[in-house]
Amino acid sequence: MRKISAIALLVITITAVALMWQPAYWAIAIPSVAAVCLAAAWLVRSLAGRHEVRTNPALWLVLTAALWPLMQLALGWTVYAWRTADSFLYWALAAAIVFSAIQTFRDPPVLRLFLRALLIFGFVVALISPLQRFTAGGKIFWMFDVRYSDIALGPFVYPNQYAAFIELLLPIALVEALSERSGWRIFHGLAAAVMYGSVIAAVSRSGVALATLEVIAVPLLTARRQRTGFSQLRIPAAVVGGMLVVLTLAMGPDAIISKLQQKDPYQGRREFTESSLVMIRDHPLKGVGFGNWSTAYPAYAIFDDGLFANQAHNDWAQWAVEGGLPFFFVMAALAVWIVPRAFETVWGSGLIVIFLQCFVDYPIQRIGVAIVFFTLLGAVSLGGTGRSESRRKASAGSGRVRV
Repeated sequence: MRKISAIALLVITITAVALMWQPAYWAIAIPSVAAVCLAAAWLVRSLAGRHEVRTNPALWLVLTAALWPLMQLALGWTVYAWRTADSFLYWALAAAIVFSAIQTFRDPPVLRLFLRALLIFGFVVALISPLQRFTAGGKIFWMFDVRYSDIALGPFVYPNQYAAFIELLLPIALVEALSERSGWRIFHGLAAAVMYGSVIAAVSRSGVALATLEVIAVPLLTARRQRTGFSQLRIPAAVVGGMLVVLTLAMGPDAIISKLQQKDPYQGRREFTESSLVMIRDHPLKGVGFGNWSTAYPAYAIFDDGLFANQAHNDWAQWAVEGGLPFFFVMAALAVWIVPRAFETVWGSGLIVIFLQCFVDYPIQRIGVAIVFFTLLGAVSLGGTGRSESRRKASAGSGRVRV
């Protein structure tokens, strides 16, 4: 069942990411229904006595987030009920994904195969995206016309969300490229280099900054986790570093360098955040209702650039605006709880980076990146459980206890 579930999670993830460009509701409904059905299958197995359900604080916090919009609807704490109901579906999907991931990835070999398959998919997307941007003439996969297609990268129509997708996968590639036990070291090194170079091509300032942070931090964390000096990793690190430099230069860093030199890179976002703080002051406990930041914002706007303000470009502020300060602390608790576990795995450190990116953008608002994020969240939340379970099984089979 775990192998089947891992395959299902992989198919759901690939489908959701591949349809990121499609605005039709069916593109969201297909992976959402599949994810809920997978979670239901695990619950049915549990009720039939064939599976012991595992939970942890990460799941309970995400379930709390899923129930929050229902509470707002029941108590009338929303300025637009339809948007709040729609947001409930997003958080219900998140809870279903985290629940299924926790049940699935208790078996470390299954998790390892899933991560490798996910990384292969990410590598393909990272290969396609820069080529498409430079040669497709504004078409998704060289075939489909969409709005804002001049900045499309593979199935992504927003560079910062493409960068968030890569930020989640890049630590996986780096860890495996530096791991002595990895038989795919060259592939993982190449994948890391291509992914990093594609973020350069995406011209995402936050993406480049955070991906660079990963490139620096992950080797150091890997050396610490393996309890080896960094000197033992110098050869693979040098090879991966060389690939990163070559592919970064090949992607043409001029555009991102020019963008990083802007005098006020936070212009616009600063004003959104200032307005959000006033909204929080006026609705500190109840919020304005999930999904309603854009509905309430015009009454608090302090500037007008002629464009529709769809998001706060600061998820932390938007969570506080829509769900009130209590919900903000729910998300803060989730971030704080997952940080040590992400550091423990190292490959899960992309989750920390996404929580950081949430201060300047909305990286997980779209379902494709959200499914990758919450799947990895569920896997990382297991901590050392899977490894311990495998060791107990091995010990039972051999009659000896490994310490």
